[in-house]
Amino acid sequence: MKKIFLTGITGLVGSAFVVALLREREDYEIVCLARKSPVKSALQRTQEIIRDECKFDGCPELADRILKSVKVIEGDVVTMDPEAMAKDPLLQGTDIVFHCAADVNLGKDPTGKTFRINYTGTENMVKLAQLLKVKEFHYVGTAYIAGKLVGRAIEDKPVDNGFNNPYEESKYKAEMLVRNSGIPFTVYRPAIVTGRRSDGRIRKPLAFYRILEFLGKLKSHQCSKHGQNPVDWANLQINFATEPSEHVYFVPIDYVQEAITALFQRPVCNRAYHITGDSPVSTRQIENTICSVLRLDGVTVDGGEVAPTMDNKLMSRFLGDLFPYFSSDIVFDQSNVRNELGPQILDWEYGTKGQETLIRSFYLDYFPNVEWLQTLAKAPIERQPRR
Repeated sequence: MKKIFLTGITGLVGSAFVVALLREREDYEIVCLARKSPVKSALQRTQEIIRDECKFDGCPELADRILKSVKVIEGDVVTMDPEAMAKDPLLQGTDIVFHCAADVNLGKDPTGKTFRINYTGTENMVKLAQLLKVKEFHYVGTAYIAGKLVGRAIEDKPVDNGFNNPYEESKYKAEMLVRNSGIPFTVYRPAIVTGRRSDGRIRKPLAFYRILEFLGKLKSHQCSKHGQNPVDWANLQINFATEPSEHVYFVPIDYVQEAITALFQRPVCNRAYHITGDSPVSTRQIENTICSVLRLDGVTVDGGEVAPTMDNKLMSRFLGDLFPYFSSDIVFDQSNVRNELGPQILDWEYGTKGQETLIRSFYLDYFPNVEWLQTLAKAPIERQPRR
């Protein structure tokens, strides 16, 4: 029986990994570090998340068996004392550390919270791993440590190219801690995590989904203001103030789950893996698909001058932190993934159809009481939007 000490079990990737691994293997015991909430203990939160993930993965009947292999320590990666934690009886005999906890805040970090969680948290986990003398350290980073790079990002050669925000910088520096720890490591670097390939559904929508929510609310507000039916086409006249890109890496959560779980079970050899897929979509594709589903005209992506309207100002305020990811010109190398798992692991493509499916699924799942969104999420594409 191998013992893993894991952080981030309540997050999207952490919970997906735990369920996939324990569904496949019964020779692992997982001890996880989790925070309590104002109304739930760390144990209650963990159990609830694992049951939700099992249901999402289509195996609710396995939840009890999986939870028998999961123990919980209440705590926080930032405030924990590695020396005290190393003495916890539950951690004796730990073979592997799997560090997944992070703060995915893409905006400014005035209080330093994001940096503390991502950098100091990793620093504490590395110290703990050294004290426990573990054999392996697995770290979930981000493909966007490549920052402002233009061109190909190589998996095993991370370079400081400057960063778009404190999140990217904190994750880059945290990965350097892992690389210099003296412990054999594997680094996983996902891109923009979105809904699964089969039906577009996601258990916990992040990042990109804020755009879908914003545009839905903006259309609702405009139609209400002008007495229009929101099921009909509406002209918003707004511009995403960013240069369009041909390389936006949407990565389905089931691919992230499949790839990380498979790579985790391979020998550790101090490598990083871009968990990004190899079929990026373009900003224009994304714009066109969203507007086709929502029946929106007058939405553009253009790095030129932006009219100082209230809607444009609102969009910049609420979505501006996402703009760099839709203008990025990074191409993520896949050599290590191909060599380790074979080229067939990358034999999928999101494309326009995949984007349409995930957009519809989001509105159907997360806005069940908004009748006009439900109608459009089920309606066929009527025509192409006009810019």
